[in-house]
Amino acid sequence: MRRLVLVGGGHAHLFVLEALGAAPEPGLAVTLVSPAALSLYSGMAPGVIAGTYAQRAAQIDVARLARRAGAAFVAARVVAIDAAARQLYTDAGDPLDYDQASFDVGAATALEIPVDAGATVVPVKPLEGTLIALCAPLAGAVAILGAGAAGVELAFALAARRSAVTLLDLAPTPLPSFHPRVRRLAVRALAAAGVTWRGNASATEVARDGVRLRDGGHVAAALVVAASGVGRQTLFAAAGLPTDALGALTVGDDLRCIGHPELFAAGDCAALVGHPRLARSGVHAVRQGPLLVRNLGAAFRGAALAPYRPRPHSLALLSTADGRAILAYGGLTAHNAAAWRLKDWIDRRFIARFDR
Repeated sequence: MRRLVLVGGGHAHLFVLEALGAAPEPGLAVTLVSPAALSLYSGMAPGVIAGTYAQRAAQIDVARLARRAGAAFVAARVVAIDAAARQLYTDAGDPLDYDQASFDVGAATALEIPVDAGATVVPVKPLEGTLIALCAPLAGAVAILGAGAAGVELAFALAARRSAVTLLDLAPTPLPSFHPRVRRLAVRALAAAGVTWRGNASATEVARDGVRLRDGGHVAAALVVAASGVGRQTLFAAAGLPTDALGALTVGDDLRCIGHPELFAAGDCAALVGHPRLARSGVHAVRQGPLLVRNLGAAFRGAALAPYRPRPHSLALLSTADGRAILAYGGLTAHNAAAWRLKDWIDRRFIARFDR
């Protein structure tokens, strides 16, 4: 029997488990290692925080999905890799042998400014911790550092709960990587929701009473949410594996690790050498899922692997927590209830697919 270990219950690994449940691979013993039996779907997390969805409605039971696939489930976190011995070590100290291993563990959020002792800071990732913190009763104003898609959706979600929210970013407008028409929609929608927007704002410190800015300004906040991009990972570099500047595992377009063909990675923890500017987004983790299924099977059988080809545009649907959503697809934009219904349908269908 060959041993395949899936590290992390991320979006791409859901497709692998689904495929194994439908058509088991003879001669392959599979183990899923994930810190929790329930995996949170990122697309619905802002809706849970806003009170639109119950928490369980946005979760997938990956332990049950593993059982249906005939895989063993280990409730743990992988903290070390011995690539030479082909062993993984969990936070419980237990070794796991592998012939092939695939990583879909996401990423942490970067916060590269000092934080005072006693300040309350919540990173957007990992999502499970964010959900626990932001679903609790909020006493006082909230400042969100980072106005990308995650920061903007969280601002709408928290404003829907009657919180005083300030959204800050170095960029002059929210959603800086989006089309200008989308940015203008976001500015108007944030103002209508009561969110205070602070552009060209350089945060220098998180204090107990809020955020201090480089220009001498101060944003009062009892809670600071860090949505400021992907932080540095240490798991792969500590094992001597090839990584990018942020510690993501370097893989080819086939999702296979450069120099270690027994290792694969997908989602935010993977850095594709053929697409160095690929955004760290759940959209790519989902799209890489079917390819990962194909390539893991091909590697097991000694067949040729296929490349990942990102699409030139991705559909973005950002909930404004008022029964509407901002739709963005290339230059196509809208902010209406129809966009929200489309988002809700896509998200519920994704959950239903893997959490029957």
